This record gives sequence, structure tokens and C-alpha cells, in this order.
Amino acid sequence: MIDLPQKIDLSHWNLTIPVGAKIIQTKKLRTYASEWFVRNTDGSITFFAPSSGDGMKSTSNSAYPRSELRETLPNGDDDEANWSLGSAPVHRLSATLTVDALAKSKKAIIGQFHGKSTKPPFKLQITGGTVYVQYRPKHNGQEIKDPILKGYHLGDMLDYSAEVTSGGAFTVVVNGVTRQYQFDVASYKGDKWYAKAGMYSQEKIGGEGAGRATFYALTMTHGNQKAQTVDLEPVRVQPAESQDTTAGIRERLSAMEDLLDDLPEGSVGKLRAEIDSIRELL
Repeated sequence: MIDLPQKIDLSHWNLTIPVGAKIIQTKKLRTYASEWFVRNTDGSITFFAPSSGDGMKSTSNSAYPRSELRETLPNGDDDEANWSLGSAPVHRLSATLTVDALAKSKKAIIGQFHGKSTKPPFKLQITGGTVYVQYRPKHNGQEIKDPILKGYHLGDMLDYSAEVTSGGAFTVVVNGVTRQYQFDVASYKGDKWYAKAGMYSQEKIGGEGAGRATFYALTMTHGNQKAQTVDLEPVRVQPAESQDTTAGIRERLSAMEDLLDDLPEGSVGKLRAEIDSIRELL
């Protein structure tokens, strides 16, 4: 077991990983770690979502891979949260992260408010070096796409917040740039929302490349007050290698082989031989 610092409170999230589109429930997520959800020694979390590889699968009503958190109830149960605009004066999602890699499409969603339909009211999407606010003023209506930040470079720090009031006033801030919008509350009256955050790559399953993002902070609050800093206990995490089945180890070795193409030719032969020797032990 490894003691790691914890910067992000995971007690009201579950996680969807790209292999099998499997959901890691809230109670198990506290100590979960894998190559899709890497707990770093500084307390940050890296989300990894490749489009190709054994077992890669999209969720229903989607064609894309994700390593993405989904809001659950604040009491730590596995039940998923679904809230209405009028259930609190303010609902606020905020995060600090770096987008480390994008798949071939150069697109990824790093934050959302989702509802019952397949047309979410809000998505924060990065496309190349531009971050877009994509929102639907009316339920299931036309999506408006507004570039809020240009000139972003992979690896740069990115701060965002998305705040919606019970009256539908919607404010998005990205690296200090503020945009204000308005939701039609009447059209969303019967809808229930929930927050999502992580790496939702927009390269279809079977495509090229992978999305990767590292989150250093993440909060979702409901009420008048902004989230307060909370001191979290270190998490004792079982090393990912010992959690994997033999099949899982084989999948990881295949993923490692895919990375060899980016290395100098002189190093590739030795590494391939080492990977083959590990396979023989399984």
C-alpha cells in the first residue's frame, strides 16, 4: 500500500474509465488507481482516455472514450446526484488543471453540466488552442459556442468555474476571462442536472491518439457560499500493478508498446524485448 496526499475530495463523485466504459462507484473510488486514473505524488489526478486499444468502449449515446467523474450524492453514497436549478441559490463547478495531450481530433471536454437528455446544457471544450463555452439557453435547443480563451498551449495551467443560479444566470470564468449568459429556467423546469469533469476525449473509439488531463483542484458546490479548502487525509492506494488481472497487465503492455513509436530507435529494441519477457511470465 502507498500513502499519497489527497487534494481532491472524491466523496461525491463516481468515475467512468475507457476500458469497457466501466463505472468505478463512489465508495471504491477513494482508493482506486489505474493507468486511466493516476494518483500523482503531489495529490493531483491524471485522467487518461485513449481511443484505441483492447477493451476501449464508449458509454451509451456516445462514440467517444472518457476518463471522467460524475457527480454523486454528497453523503458518500453511490447514488448519482440529480438536481434542479431551483434546488439551491447557486450551483458552482470549479477546477484547476492542465490539458496534457489531445487525440487526433484535437478536441476534449473538461467540464459539463448534464441533464436527462443527450444534449447537455453546458460543456467546456478545448479545441486545439481554444477553449469554448458551449451551452443551450433552452432545453434541447440550439447550442451556442463561444470562444472564451484563445492561445492555450498543452501543459499550461487552466482555471475554470461555471456558476448557475436558481434564476438561470450563468457565469463562466476561464483564466480570469468572464462570460455571462442566461438559461431559460421555464424550459429547464422539469430537467435534473449533474456535474461532470475529467478527460472526455472527442476522438471516436477506434481513432488515433489519446486525451490526457491532470486536475490539481476540483469542487462542486450547491448553495450561497463558494467551496472552502478542506484538509483531506492521505489516501492509502494499492499500486495499480497489483490490482490488475493478467488480462489487464497484457492490456497495459500493449499500451506501452504503442508509446515506443515516440522513442529514439536505439532504445526501442531493448524495451520491446523487456515487454516480451514480461509477457512470458504471465
